[in-house]
Amino acid sequence: MFIRHNPHSFLTGDDPFLPTVPIDRDDGSVIEELTFTPRHEGFIGIPHGGLAMGLCLDAWRRTGAPQYPALVRFKFGGSGIGIGDKATFEVQDDRDEKGRRVIAKITGNGDKTPYLRAEIRSAEQSDASTNIGKPPGDDFRKLPYYKNCFVCGHHRTEPGLQRRFRLHEAPDEVLITSRWGFDGDDEDRTQCFLFGTEELHPAVLTSIFDENTAWAGFMLTRSAGLSVRVELTLIRPVAKNEKLLFVGKPAGIRGNPRSPRFFLGEGMIFSMSDPQSPEIVAYGRGEWVVMQEYTQQIKHSLLPENDWEWIFG
Repeated sequence: MFIRHNPHSFLTGDDPFLPTVPIDRDDGSVIEELTFTPRHEGFIGIPHGGLAMGLCLDAWRRTGAPQYPALVRFKFGGSGIGIGDKATFEVQDDRDEKGRRVIAKITGNGDKTPYLRAEIRSAEQSDASTNIGKPPGDDFRKLPYYKNCFVCGHHRTEPGLQRRFRLHEAPDEVLITSRWGFDGDDEDRTQCFLFGTEELHPAVLTSIFDENTAWAGFMLTRSAGLSVRVELTLIRPVAKNEKLLFVGKPAGIRGNPRSPRFFLGEGMIFSMSDPQSPEIVAYGRGEWVVMQEYTQQIKHSLLPENDWEWIFG
């Protein structure tokens, strides 16, 4: 079997955060079944897209190739998946004219189009770029948060990342940031989200990157959206004790400027182990489809209560 078991992975290890049940496997593919539960929630009622992306990266890392740096292209589709829904998870060891790649798919039961498709290959083929410069300063306003979201939930009964996103706003620039590993609580929390004994799980990176960059794109439209495409270049593994800074910025809209259908964002992840010389460990961009039902959900559900009003002017 080309995917090895990793007992240390918080997501799929000996005590899996997202359990899967084997259905079929051979030397080049694996098919499993999984169920998303409230512990995996993002927006109320649906799983967090960053966790689904992290599951694909978990499988890639357990195949052993391609190595870092890696380029990952995620595409969301299908009819969507809700909390409580079953899905199949398929991983294939594949090769095309550009070389070896891993294809991972999560497909809701009854769907033909995958909820998520991931293609992971060597980053040598990447033409990804970003124009985010140095990390911003400490002049920011904290953004509100959900109760149970895996990333920003602050009142969960299950382990979560408990991030608080921050808006840096200037006349000619809007940035969103989030930090990881800067306080004692994070040092303890990190132990729940490892891939190896000394490595932070890449699902932490995809989950925070997805939400941080989505907040950046949201600032263009003031309308919430669901992930459609995310492209991420992972330069190297991240150690469990590294301090990280996630930085995102808006990158445009698609559709009628008065009523955009999609918003775009781009972002970077900096290792701040040496604050005087931040190191880029990942970068990428994404696209989100505007969904007014989630805009209304934000207005009714974000905490502290009524703290969302200033966002909408």
